[in-house]
Amino acid sequence: MIYICLILFLSLLHSHDRLRCPEDITRDNRPELEHVYQSNSGHFLIHYDTSTENSPNLLDVNSNTVPDYVEQVAFAADSSRYVLTQEMGFIEENDDEDELYDIYILSLSTNLWGQTQYESGGSTFIKIRNSYDGMSNFCDNSNDLLWLTVAHEFFHAIQYSYKTSYNDSYFRELSSMWFENLFIPDCYDFLDFVDMSSNSLFNNPDKSFDHITSGSYGYSLSLFAHYLSTITDPSGSISQLDSNIIREIWEEYAQGASSQSIFQSLKNVLINNYQTSFPYVWSDFMSRNMYSGLYDNMNNDIYYHEGLKLIEPPNFNYETTFENSINEYSIEVDEDKVAFFGIDTDQVMTANGSFSSGDYNLWSGILYDEYELINSTEQTSFSTSFSGQPSKIFFMLSNNSGEDQINLDLSIDIQGCTDNDADNYNEFAISDDGSCSYTDSFYSLYPNPIITKAIDFLTLDFISRTEKNISLSLYDYNGRFVQTLGEVNALVGNNQIIINIGNDLPSGNYYILIDNSSPLRFVHIK
Repeated sequence: MIYICLILFLSLLHSHDRLRCPEDITRDNRPELEHVYQSNSGHFLIHYDTSTENSPNLLDVNSNTVPDYVEQVAFAADSSRYVLTQEMGFIEENDDEDELYDIYILSLSTNLWGQTQYESGGSTFIKIRNSYDGMSNFCDNSNDLLWLTVAHEFFHAIQYSYKTSYNDSYFRELSSMWFENLFIPDCYDFLDFVDMSSNSLFNNPDKSFDHITSGSYGYSLSLFAHYLSTITDPSGSISQLDSNIIREIWEEYAQGASSQSIFQSLKNVLINNYQTSFPYVWSDFMSRNMYSGLYDNMNNDIYYHEGLKLIEPPNFNYETTFENSINEYSIEVDEDKVAFFGIDTDQVMTANGSFSSGDYNLWSGILYDEYELINSTEQTSFSTSFSGQPSKIFFMLSNNSGEDQINLDLSIDIQGCTDNDADNYNEFAISDDGSCSYTDSFYSLYPNPIITKAIDFLTLDFISRTEKNISLSLYDYNGRFVQTLGEVNALVGNNQIIINIGNDLPSGNYYILIDNSSPLRFVHIK
């Protein structure tokens, strides 16, 4: 799991559920280490120790007196800078007085992966770990983890060159978590944050996009950046390295008023550059996430990232029982979040619903049998049949014109039977008219076989749904009537019947017909 803390302007420190950034690290406090190595590009200075607790692995395969770990940090820094500034078009970071960028290799606290620290003069520097062994649940290559951490932190440095703020760290983390996966595409460590904590995206899928602005929340939002760079921005559909939208958001943010939030910059870019709206893309994004873990490949029109195969869907509450045939719901629909309504049932039933009119976006999705996601924005009514197998359907809504209430009128027609309907009666069927037709549950017939010379009665245990008289008849193996075994008065609930069998019956296989209806009960007589 990555825990990358971003030290913000004016030394504002942020935390998440499992880490609090060390409070003894203050602005302008640069470490003093023993050695310095300059990267091949000449742009980065890597600071490290070889004789203290800060020392990385000192393995030096090429015998150039520089530990391989230090060289890997330099390679990763050069590469990430080239990709961000030369291939993706982001502006360069702010250097300090020597016009070089400093990275310090340190023994950081247990869960801290790295820090990008902002200085009063506008420059930044980076601190990273001296080892990443065993740090991730989704990526077991420690060198990959080193590279993606350098890339993650260096993107923070570039973000500071766009704008310094203290209320946007969630979007800074969203951006850096996104880029690290582009930089090291086979390392999916960012997925560990999707539902890791109480404030993560998938644990709060119906909250406003910026309901929390701390960096820890932003860790879980990186999937949205992947969505924007593949679905909203078609230039990134083949390779997200070709996408422009994240860069355009940072550019718009830098050019906007000092009081403008980065969320507003996102909205502006969607409207001005992509002729769409935040409510539309957010509800489409969240509806696609509902299918997380259901497909094992990308051969579908729903997934926008390979990582969706590896995670569970967002946590929503479904309607599972309906006390009335007519149900009314009032759903709060807002432009900055999604509203959700879902049905999860194993009943044979039909659900007919209608949404009130309004300027809103609506997606519907089927999560059983053939998975299906539908843009239902132009529809205000629906009819869905459930077969009696475990089935889910959901509706995702967002509003284009501010907070509003959407009314849902839902009629439920229960047509069949379920285990819950049957209660303790485990044998039932669907009648021709679609209603439940229960039979009694006969679950024990003993002893079997019966030896008539030693004992001439059987015991039948069963449950009766109603109080009634039950007739019993004996048939031979070929289905020929042998004799009537009598009648018994059955009470509601558990019953036990003693059946007298004549000791003059020849040995063989017989059937007992209960109440002139199937199923026949087999008994062997010796």
